[in-house]
Amino acid sequence: MVEVTGPRIAAIVIVYVCTANVNRSPMAAALTSHLAATRGLELTVGSASTLLRPGHRASPATLAVLRARGIDAESHRSRTLTPELVADAELVLTMERAHLRVAALMAPGAFDKTFTLKEFLRRALRTDARYAYEPLDRYLQRISIGRDPVELLTTNEADEVADPQGGPQAGFVAICDELALLCEGAVELLFGNAQPG
Repeated sequence: MVEVTGPRIAAIVIVYVCTANVNRSPMAAALTSHLAATRGLELTVGSASTLLRPGHRASPATLAVLRARGIDAESHRSRTLTPELVADAELVLTMERAHLRVAALMAPGAFDKTFTLKEFLRRALRTDARYAYEPLDRYLQRISIGRDPVELLTTNEADEVADPQGGPQAGFVAICDELALLCEGAVELLFGNAQPG
């Protein structure tokens, strides 16, 4: 996990989830941590996989696209999502609905704080901005109004961040560019109106 400290609003713990924790979720975590550091936000960001494959480095392609953005992720090692990680997180953001379904069943109340990254952005953009000093759980309740768990049992490409694994380097660049925009949007929605304390 990368811990970033700065002006205090309220510390937020985010965990990004993908299949193997070597491409998409480490990219998202590194990009979000970098954004938080440049903005002086207090944020703890981690990532995990839905597979039992701990201890792997980020893929060379992932390390390269992050390095091109001035971000060093050499220390990353994959880890498996656990009930404890989900319980300790205040927000779990997944790359696919399949990951959401795994995470949402891991701990009591997990569904209320688990979204695909794209679903989170879509819902947040349709809701009034997070108020200054508004607790994150209250904000998540607001953006979840009308959310149907049954809908999330299906697959919808609109909610997925594609896995570049096995593809050309250009695919990793494209996914990193997409995640950079999505993560910037998430940080803005979470902290845009929040006031330092």
